Amino acid sequence: MQFIDTHIHLQDYKTKSAPQVLAAAANAGVHKLVCAAIREADWENVAALHEKNAETVIPAFGLHPWYLDDCRPGWETRLARMFEKYPRALVGETGLDRLKNPQPLPQKEIFAAQADLARQYGRPLLIHAVKAQEWLEDLWNRLPPKFVFHSFSGKKELLQKIVKTGGYVSLSPSILRQPGKEGIIAAIPENRLLLETDGPYQGEPERLPDLLRYVADVRQTETADLAATVYRNSEEFIDVGK
Repeated sequence: MQFIDTHIHLQDYKTKSAPQVLAAAANAGVHKLVCAAIREADWENVAALHEKNAETVIPAFGLHPWYLDDCRPGWETRLARMFEKYPRALVGETGLDRLKNPQPLPQKEIFAAQADLARQYGRPLLIHAVKAQEWLEDLWNRLPPKFVFHSFSGKKELLQKIVKTGGYVSLSPSILRQPGKEGIIAAIPENRLLLETDGPYQGEPERLPDLLRYVADVRQTETADLAATVYRNSEEFIDVGK
């Protein structure tokens, strides 16, 4: 079985080096990983990881809602330059987090600006959304054709909106701790399902097969069949040419 970790932060590992993480991932069948930046200071680090591992590490550049205090004037222009330089790069991690910060601004403005860049450059968008369903109501039409709600553990109403709008839903190991997780897992349409680790914060890439087996068991699906479907979904999602 082959796997793509659709959301990881290789630049944030402290006790392991990126080569160690990538080697362990490859041994488990994880041959591609989307490495997501969360602040501007990450962008060059993520770019370097991609350049050293061009066939394995897919870069994503963005500003996470937890770190918006780090924003400096002109960030949109500098972010656009990253997409011009790296034609395979995704946009993110970006999003909205009402739990961390109950004020919608500047979160909504900065998220919308990154969604606009995703549309402008034809790139998939990695979305972090926590307790922010109401804030999203006037932003759905700003999203690009391809977007994913990463590490999803939200309500079925939000899941239905994501799917209706054409988005993907990615599960990380955090789903295992959620009440009602079986209902969430079972409700995701097969062609919209992605998997991730959000490493180093929620799991390691070499454990992705274990997460797949759990999801397959809940969905009462053959493990190999689901692995093939999720891999195909992931390839379609990260392909900026489609």
